[in-house]
Amino acid sequence: MLSSLHIENIAVIKELDLDLSEGFTVLTGETGAGKSMIIDSIGLIIGAKASKELIRNGESSAMVSALFTEISKETARALSELGIEADEDGTVFIQRNISAEGKSVSKINRRTVPLSLHREAGTLLLNIHGQHENHALLSSSTHIHILDRYAQNSDLIEDYREVYSQMCECRAKKESLVIDERLKQQRIDMLEYQITDIESADLKNNEDEELENELKLLKNIKLLSKNVSTVYRALYKNDKGMSVSKLIDIARGSLDDLADTVPESSDYSARLLDIQYELEEMARSVASVLHGVGDNPESRISQIEDRLDVIRKLKRKYGSSVDEILSFCEGARQELDNINGSDTLIAKLDKEQKELAEKARRIAAQISNKRIEKGRELSELICRELTYLEMNKVKFKVEITHEKENGADKLNYNGIDAVEFMINTNPGEPFRPLAKIASGGELSRIMLAVKCVLSDAEGIGTVIFDEIDTGVSGKTAQKIGIKLSQLSRSPQVICITHSAQVASVADNHCKIIKEVVDGRARTRVEVLETEDRVMELARIMGGVNITESVIRSARELLEYKS
Repeated sequence: MLSSLHIENIAVIKELDLDLSEGFTVLTGETGAGKSMIIDSIGLIIGAKASKELIRNGESSAMVSALFTEISKETARALSELGIEADEDGTVFIQRNISAEGKSVSKINRRTVPLSLHREAGTLLLNIHGQHENHALLSSSTHIHILDRYAQNSDLIEDYREVYSQMCECRAKKESLVIDERLKQQRIDMLEYQITDIESADLKNNEDEELENELKLLKNIKLLSKNVSTVYRALYKNDKGMSVSKLIDIARGSLDDLADTVPESSDYSARLLDIQYELEEMARSVASVLHGVGDNPESRISQIEDRLDVIRKLKRKYGSSVDEILSFCEGARQELDNINGSDTLIAKLDKEQKELAEKARRIAAQISNKRIEKGRELSELICRELTYLEMNKVKFKVEITHEKENGADKLNYNGIDAVEFMINTNPGEPFRPLAKIASGGELSRIMLAVKCVLSDAEGIGTVIFDEIDTGVSGKTAQKIGIKLSQLSRSPQVICITHSAQVASVADNHCKIIKEVVDGRARTRVEVLETEDRVMELARIMGGVNITESVIRSARELLEYKS
């Protein structure tokens, strides 16, 4: 449950701390006192979009934090799957900071997390239900998800969607192979031409690079030959003078003659021999650069340029390098093989698609049967709740239909079912879609009825209702309050209300007060005890003039609850 809330610099709220208890808590206060700002702040805790307009005028940043305690095992397990572990005492701390630029930073248990993860975690801990969520109930696309939550279909749906995804992928592959016969032959002719064009060139990997290097060598052959010859003669063999190797021979001979008188001369001679070997190897290595050049380098240059011209033409058509051209050719061969063998492959994919479709239908049928069974059950329970909420003439029905395709139920992402909530507000009239005939007050009560039925299935620790009593009063409002109180036995329930009947049945009552401090409006919260609760109920009931009779009525309301 939400145990404590801390808000800083959100609109009229300078700083506010709100400690919350289990059970049913109401928040009341004058219009404009800041109740909606508290809801907006809680929205930030569960990942709502942050806006710099929320920051209190004159401040550079805002912050909201919340402590959740008594986390259920199911919620803790779901959080763990997101990589979020509750503290040792089973608590989760969430903080949201907003800068003047509108940027926000989310932290869970003091660790910075992405907003997407923040949202996922927040929805596991708390739900807010206001006018926006009521309107979501009007969208038939949400109805199937509500029914599935009640039917606890998540595991079956996950299995189904995995098979359905494989089936769609298989169908897409098959459709990509089914082309017009004329276009098919044109494509075959093109691929065969491209393959022949490339294969006739008999390319080798990296051939263009090797030829470019050889061409560079040949075009500089005169200078290269001169330098190579100089290195070779200087280091190893020289017909016209002494080479380094020859000079080392002479030096070593002299060192050998000194062996009897200079003990180190033998070591020097051996070291010179190693140097001589290394110089000779160097000379040969440099000379090898000219091997293979031949006696007619000009002819070889012409051959290389002709070959490079062939490669350049292929590059303009198939790729920027020989490797890319060869890769293009391999892809063309593969595509040609696929087209030539497309009939066989199409038959194989068609068989695979039918097998996957059959498997998907079996799972979808299981899901559908559960939806039908639980849909009847859900309809009965919601009708029962609506009767209690003074909507005894309203009938609620979960309608499940199937779209046909080729005589069979059409598969879709959710199975084979289309789900829509239908209501009948007057006896003798037909059922119609909820979106077409529900008023604001009716919608709020229907939402409450749905919430009461689904509370155990959702496993949420805290549920917040923002003015769910809009459009109702008297006996109906009191029953809404009683129903909210009953609902709070499982999740913690927090409700913003303008109804004395609703407020009177709460376990805890907080008053939101706006006052002026140092010339600026500021919101604070006050936890009301018995007499203060009586006066707040009287204010809600009596408006400007709070008479003794209004106070007595407020006290009776509170005593009736007790």
